[in-house]
Amino acid sequence: MVFRIKRNRSRFRIALPNQVKSNDGYSVFPLIHFDNECYKSSQNTLNNTQNYRLNNPDNIYQFHIVMYVSVTMSILGWCGCIYVFYRTYEQWKLNDKKLKMIHKLPFYTACSDFLIDTNYFINVIHTAIYAEVWGQPVCNIISGFHWLFLMINLSLYGVIAVTTYLRICHEIYFYRGKYDYKLWLIVITTAITFELINMNNYGPRKYWCIGKPGQKVSFILLFILITLILIIICYCYFMILYTIKSQNSIRDIITNRTSDSKTEEIENMNKLKRAEFERRAAWKIISYILLFILQWLPVQINIITRWISIRATWSYVLGVLVTFGGFGNAIIYICNEGWFPREYEIEADISLKTQDTSNFGIIIDDNNNDTVLRQNV
Repeated sequence: MVFRIKRNRSRFRIALPNQVKSNDGYSVFPLIHFDNECYKSSQNTLNNTQNYRLNNPDNIYQFHIVMYVSVTMSILGWCGCIYVFYRTYEQWKLNDKKLKMIHKLPFYTACSDFLIDTNYFINVIHTAIYAEVWGQPVCNIISGFHWLFLMINLSLYGVIAVTTYLRICHEIYFYRGKYDYKLWLIVITTAITFELINMNNYGPRKYWCIGKPGQKVSFILLFILITLILIIICYCYFMILYTIKSQNSIRDIITNRTSDSKTEEIENMNKLKRAEFERRAAWKIISYILLFILQWLPVQINIITRWISIRATWSYVLGVLVTFGGFGNAIIYICNEGWFPREYEIEADISLKTQDTSNFGIIIDDNNNDTVLRQNV
């Protein structure tokens, strides 16, 4: 079938083959040929495009669940992060514009979680509205930031666990520098190293931009890193608990040998205080391990489902739970610190060594080599 376009001043019309004449009056534009095969090909392309839309009837149920959970978790994560930011600011004002590491840790975690939640929301909101992921090159950029923020979060957990372990168990103090820049330098360097290794694997997946379809390098590296960090923090924090208990036991033995009737009541009170301190320190340590597991164990399961080609709705929902950190961090903060900020309780025996007084390394307040011995649990 052959068409020619006839020009009539400002209008164009399609001329059918039996209307084509040899006289002038028809345009000299190239002929446009359509045949049945070309028409079928264009229709198939259109149908394929429609089938790849994520809200098609065959996928509408999974699409709605994954999108609702993704957007809801991102918003809850924001709320949790903002709450921790506010509480940290109130604590900072209350204590003469100083913060112990016990308050810096949830604050730093909230910062990394806020970046994860914001990037994740940008990632999925396009999918939720248009039923398709971002186009290039935006998708690659979002994917790159996604992995960068994940690595910052993981590295932060690992670095703080190791420095705390060295401080308490081996009396090796890692001076973090002004604004803890040395800590952040290690964290960001580790994250960027992973980015360089993984930079060729960014791209779109079904619902979000996290990696090219079919490639497994990113998820293998993530699986190994999560497992490694989990082992590190469990070992470090359990050794810290063991050290706290051992130091208190040794101190009790020495006290029992040297105490007399006049000081017995005072020493008994000290034992009760140390026992309470040990219990609270243990809870804080376990709470951070629990938060890490709740945030990252579902991601581990999601990675395994990718390897064995499971694409069920629940597997996608597990992947979304990486955004749980912001909300979970706020819950842990409330459990540890209560609903209202409070001043640090100063309670130290100057005759004791710094590590004995601190017990839980992240509650030593160090300010330019001036160590203030305080107990806050």
